[in-house]
Amino acid sequence: IRDSAYGSPVPLSMLFPPTLGRVRASARAQLLAETLGRQLGERVNVRVAQTYAELEEKVLGKHVDVAWAPPSICARAEEREQTILKAVRLGRSMYRSVLICRQGEGLTVDTLQDKRAAWVDPLSTGGHLLAISLLRQQGINTQTLFASQEFHGSYQGALLSLIRGQADISSIYAYGTEDVDVRRSLSEHVGASEVQLQSFAFTDESPSDGLIDTGNSEIAEKLVTLLLDEPRNRARALLLDLIEAETLERASHNDYWAVRQALAEL
Repeated sequence: IRDSAYGSPVPLSMLFPPTLGRVRASARAQLLAETLGRQLGERVNVRVAQTYAELEEKVLGKHVDVAWAPPSICARAEEREQTILKAVRLGRSMYRSVLICRQGEGLTVDTLQDKRAAWVDPLSTGGHLLAISLLRQQGINTQTLFASQEFHGSYQGALLSLIRGQADISSIYAYGTEDVDVRRSLSEHVGASEVQLQSFAFTDESPSDGLIDTGNSEIAEKLVTLLLDEPRNRARALLLDLIEAETLERASHNDYWAVRQALAEL
């Protein structure tokens, strides 16, 4: 890795977002690093970023070779013509953000004045950006709308704040507009407690999160080839399990254009 904050140099550095969950990531990172290392014939260092801002800085500054990143960072990497492999889940590489409230409260986009919002991160597409963009498209001034806005660093943290009555609204990603689609995403982060929550608005679609090759390393190019062209290898299976995806597909030119537009509006 090129950044001394991460310790001694290694041939391939790989960074994951904080929403992956530090405990979950650290439990699997070493196995993924060892398996990738064997298949690539090089040492691999897998880390989890403290914040989205750190992740963005490392990716755009090319301080890491490969990173798993949300659409907001993929959109900026796309501008720099960096290679992106999009996650495919439930057969789709697109998703929506869904506004969430507690079950039975029946909020709408028109009844959010002075409510308390719990978001994931300022750069989280599903956990903040798309939701705010939707409200602004409705002509709502989000600067004065909420009584408070807090960022929790993960979907679980934001949703638990809602469940505990510490916030009134949040948002999460979903791969469809049916209740079962929302329930599936909620249960991934809060388990059976998802029954305490309900959706009340859907945004337009966005491309999914993706693996970014920053162009730093020929080894990263080997990794991209491995992930796309060798579907039965162990390293690929471990990575897909970690990000809970079925497969990966190469992003086309300007796939993330709408996300860049949302970022520009904000």
